[in-house]
Amino acid sequence: MRIKTLLRAFAGNERGMAAVEMGLIFPILAFGFLLMADIGTAVGGRMELDRNVRAGVQAVMSNINDPDGIKAYVIASAENATNLSVAVDKTCKCGGTAASCTTWCTSTVPPAVFLNISAAKPYTGYLLPKFDLKSATHVQLR
Repeated sequence: MRIKTLLRAFAGNERGMAAVEMGLIFPILAFGFLLMADIGTAVGGRMELDRNVRAGVQAVMSNINDPDGIKAYVIASAENATNLSVAVDKTCKCGGTAASCTTWCTSTVPPAVFLNISAAKPYTGYLLPKFDLKSATHVQLR
């Protein structure tokens, strides 16, 4: 008989229920907070890359047309340039087709000149797998 009364008393006791509930919910909350922090850090890194690429565009608008100079300008604008890879490619088009930058489309029409500026940086998060943050833009010079 004594065991029955002890079980009834234990089943009816609600002391410590909040601690048990918190113990069950805490891992889910911790996972959610870590994931939010991880995604927020990745988004912040991508925004930083966008800002660096825009600095390269501003260099182009300031009449700096040398791809190596633009690349140096993008790297100099980065807060943390470690593992930052920057590419600046010059392409030309006649109408909608690719063309050589040294020859004219017709005798009076030069080719349209474009600079493609891109930056990439590896990102390793707490929970997210390792991936590359990338940003790119396309600027027409002529």
